[in-house]
Amino acid sequence: MKKFIILVIGILTIMSCENSEYGISSDPMDSSQSYESEDSYTSEDGSRENDDVKSKTTDSRKLIWKANLEYQVSNVDESTASIQKIVKQYDGFISSMDLSSTNYQITNTIQIRVSNEKFDELIEELKSEAIFIDELTIKSNDVTEEFVDIQSRLKTKKEVRDRYIDVLRNKAGSVKDIIAAEEAIRIITEEIEAKEGRLRYLKDKVKFGTITVTIYQEVEYKAEPKIYEKPFVKKFIEGLKSGWSIVTAFVLFIANIWPIVIIIGLFIWKRKWILKRIGR
Repeated sequence: MKKFIILVIGILTIMSCENSEYGISSDPMDSSQSYESEDSYTSEDGSRENDDVKSKTTDSRKLIWKANLEYQVSNVDESTASIQKIVKQYDGFISSMDLSSTNYQITNTIQIRVSNEKFDELIEELKSEAIFIDELTIKSNDVTEEFVDIQSRLKTKKEVRDRYIDVLRNKAGSVKDIIAAEEAIRIITEEIEAKEGRLRYLKDKVKFGTITVTIYQEVEYKAEPKIYEKPFVKKFIEGLKSGWSIVTAFVLFIANIWPIVIIIGLFIWKRKWILKRIGR
């Protein structure tokens, strides 16, 4: 059975070295390990410098598409409602919305998720709401290599796990050997689940592109309202109320310490007699 234990330890060591060599995180949400190869084009007036960026990519590539679109509108509320309708027409959904305002501007930042097939069409439709386009940026992140790598490693780890399970079922051993095999299976299963989680995250990002739309409305400058100051009569009435509260609080305080007050009063009244007695 020593060979069996050595086999378990050896495979676990190889798997550990394999993960550290490629620097792959087990966190499904950790996108820092993505293999990035970005294609991007930016235009201040909203026009594309390269309309064939997406068309040149093949179906086999796994691309995460992101776009940032900022433009001026005549009315933020009306444009927001219009954008919501447009997004529904393209089978997308709004994942977040942030409305803010200043003395001179109202702004709404909307994050949209939509399938890659309708990504470009939706952007063109959203641009129709603009009075003036400040920025349009589109980027792609190629995660094909990471996608294929995770699938390959998943297949290998599942095969190793199946071999452990087969050995555990068909090869009798001591309790120590069984515990070692079960621990190996547990570790491999956790790694499989982590990689499956990362794969699901990548599939979601690849399937749905993200468009961040910032719309703003210029408004006539309005000074901030002055601090409200209470009139004298109201202050006087509140002062009387506060004074009465102090008087009642003092009376209640005296009522609670009446024995001490009586003792102090007697001392003051008979102080000469008390001091004379003490002096003797």
